[in-house]
Amino acid sequence: MGVRKAYFEAAPTCHVLDKCLGSANSTAGEQDIVRIAKEVIEELGISSFRPVSVSWTDELPWTLADSESTIPELTGIVKRNVPIGWCVFTWDRVLLPTGMKGKLDPEEWRPLLASSLIYESKLKTRRDLGVVLVSTPVIIDGLGWLELFAVSTPEAGIPALLFVLDFVGLFAAFFLMGFMAKWFSKRLRLRADTLATEHVGREALGRVLEKMEALGLADEYAGLRFNGFTFSSGL
Repeated sequence: MGVRKAYFEAAPTCHVLDKCLGSANSTAGEQDIVRIAKEVIEELGISSFRPVSVSWTDELPWTLADSESTIPELTGIVKRNVPIGWCVFTWDRVLLPTGMKGKLDPEEWRPLLASSLIYESKLKTRRDLGVVLVSTPVIIDGLGWLELFAVSTPEAGIPALLFVLDFVGLFAAFFLMGFMAKWFSKRLRLRADTLATEHVGREALGRVLEKMEALGLADEYAGLRFNGFTFSSGL
């Protein structure tokens, strides 16, 4: 019994050592990801990001441009997520989804970093135009409400039919806006994947996507992902 007890008492020390080694390997891997991100940024000629560290997270705070300062008004109200298979960049950090921590080797992040950087920087103008397009249903419904109040008078009140139409239209506008936002974001991310293959190669991206599929890491945005690796023709 004394020998068995001594054997099991030594185990915690082994666990602590394994934990320390795992932490060291994780830190080294994260620095490799930062190095690769810097290489891709230089290759793409991007000047808006200068990452020095990696953070693993599922939700992003809203920050001011080129700053880590958060926007208090949006905190806890509007949430942004880090989609599986994608990377998000602040001025000095690479933000990666928690669900993918330790699942890929540092070099396997290169195609995903390239695609995400293209999406964040090279396709920014299209994303801005997309915001205008996606907002169109709500803007149109807002004009309907203005028209409703314009024809209303204290004596006659608010026309019931117009009120019902605008009220129903409001819900329809938000539903359509959500659908269009999802569709447009997916199209842009597929376009980013297509452009990324010009820098890292189609095979490199295909191998990573295949590994993600095998690990059960589903990307909610990409039709190309897990669908024969067919790439979008462009927007």
